[in-house]
Amino acid sequence: MTLMHHDTVEDIMRAEKGHELLRFLEKIPELDQLKIELIDGKIVMQASAAPFHNYIVALLTAQMISEGRMVLPEQALVSEISSFEPKADLTITTEEAVRNNPNPLPADRVDLVVEVVSSDRDSDYIKKRFWYAMSRIPLYLLIDPNECMIELYSEPDHLSYRRVDPYRFGDPVPLPEPFSFAVDTTRFKPYPPKLP
Repeated sequence: MTLMHHDTVEDIMRAEKGHELLRFLEKIPELDQLKIELIDGKIVMQASAAPFHNYIVALLTAQMISEGRMVLPEQALVSEISSFEPKADLTITTEEAVRNNPNPLPADRVDLVVEVVSSDRDSDYIKKRFWYAMSRIPLYLLIDPNECMIELYSEPDHLSYRRVDPYRFGDPVPLPEPFSFAVDTTRFKPYPPKLP
């Protein structure tokens, strides 16, 4: 990509070159420790997650693998909704769906995405949820260690999911077909209170 002296990042994003800028940033070694996503037309960079966040992701990974599922942490996803390229904390799919190793992974090959809320609640609760629904990802599991809450979104519609089932940490979270098992949340840890 060639930048003119008057181009700004917003100009590039409006020109739908956000994906190109994302690819460029992902190749910079100094940024390897960051999670870089395209969310609602903006590049979002986040430092690595806190231990309790990573622990929940690890527990879910182990459960999904034990059930025979393909688990992809921070996998870039794309669909016809061009101003997004999120990297869900976990993307759950099948080996068949990724047999040709596409990257970014088309959203229509995904059965479930998981987000564990960290610092940017709006991104997980609103922006990503809309994109996942508009991209027709069948299930979205949102885990909020701030509130000890879990929400399972299903039945994607044009702008959102038609169904949301709320749970608390410790509750089994039954997943519908093609999963037909319950996620064990008894070992999920809440974030400690923030200091003033």
